[in-house]
Amino acid sequence: MLPIDLEILKYIFFERHMYAYKLRPYLKTNKYHELHEKLSTQEHNEDLLKMNIQEAPFTIFDLETTGLLPELGHEIISIGAIRIQGTNHVSYKRFHQYVRPIRPVHQRTLNLTGMTRKDLQRGQTFLEAYDDFMEFSKDTILVAYPAAFDMKFLQTLLKRWKLPIDTPPSIDAQKLVKKMYPNHKYQLDSMIASFGITQLERHHALNDAIMTAELFQQILHDIHSYGIKTVEDAIHWIQS
Repeated sequence: MLPIDLEILKYIFFERHMYAYKLRPYLKTNKYHELHEKLSTQEHNEDLLKMNIQEAPFTIFDLETTGLLPELGHEIISIGAIRIQGTNHVSYKRFHQYVRPIRPVHQRTLNLTGMTRKDLQRGQTFLEAYDDFMEFSKDTILVAYPAAFDMKFLQTLLKRWKLPIDTPPSIDAQKLVKKMYPNHKYQLDSMIASFGITQLERHHALNDAIMTAELFQQILHDIHSYGIKTVEDAIHWIQS
């Protein structure tokens, strides 16, 4: 693995141009134009922000990526998500999709995530996967742990693919944890153990989303004691 300064230079002078070249055929497809139109005209449901946070619909999601820096060409290689209705423990709708990357994926990433090259070869393009994820999460609040990473990654990829930036309402579950449980270690593994949540295999997007959803529902049970009533209250509290 290269030092970060060399990785930056490598991307700026070599890989960025190759990446742009490989994207060109995709930007001429019907799928690209359909998604561009959808993102350009969509309006998010602002009424969701006024809902009681213990009753609102949420999509908890997780990304597996080839690295931590989308600005340096790192890509999404899987998206996992689960829909919940506040604190209601009903059967959940689930979403999982492998995403076929533009650049080759390092073996260490495959080892970490348990994916195979065949999984990725059979995966959807980013255009297809993002479109399906949009449909799955429609009319819900997005939640990630931490959303600061996952939302930024999605928005950076949209920009790279020359698509309009999508800014659906979202909650950073990790920031809520820091507010509500200041004496806990806030890493996901630590919180899962603290709340007695069944540990699934980590670094699998759907598994991580499922565990985060269970943690988030426990957060929702406790959050009213902090004076938080609506989704909007929680978002403002996180930002304060």
